[in-house]
Order: sequence, then C-alpha cells, then structure tokens
Amino acid sequence: MKILDLSPVLANAPRNCWLALNEEQTTIVGRGETINEAVKEAQKNGVADPIILWSPKTLIPAVYC
Repeated sequence: MKILDLSPVLANAPRNCWLALNEEQTTIVGRGETINEAVKEAQKNGVADPIILWSPKTLIPAVYC
C-alpha cells in the first residue's frame, strides 16, 4: 500500500466542509456543505469520480488505511 502525504494538499484547504480531490489526490477540485455539493463541483471541474473527505474545523494528524 502506497502512503500518501496529503498535508501539502490540505494545508490551505477550506475547513468544516466536504472536499473533493482528483484521482491522484493532489488537487482539491470541489468543496461543499454536503457530499453531493462537493461531487457536483468536482464534476463541473472535470473530475467524474472524485475522492471525498471531510475537512474538520481543526486539522489534526491522522493515519487512514
């Protein structure tokens, strides 16, 4: 399993909302109050199947697998 460091992508990301990332997880392509809003914005930006994650109010280190 390849480990991705998302800290550069999320460093200046909007907080307290859903974020949509491109397939490579290198760029934020959408955001929204709901998952659907984030997906729709990503699709408008040319990403059909974005990766969705929650951006908490306070960013803390975490490991997901």
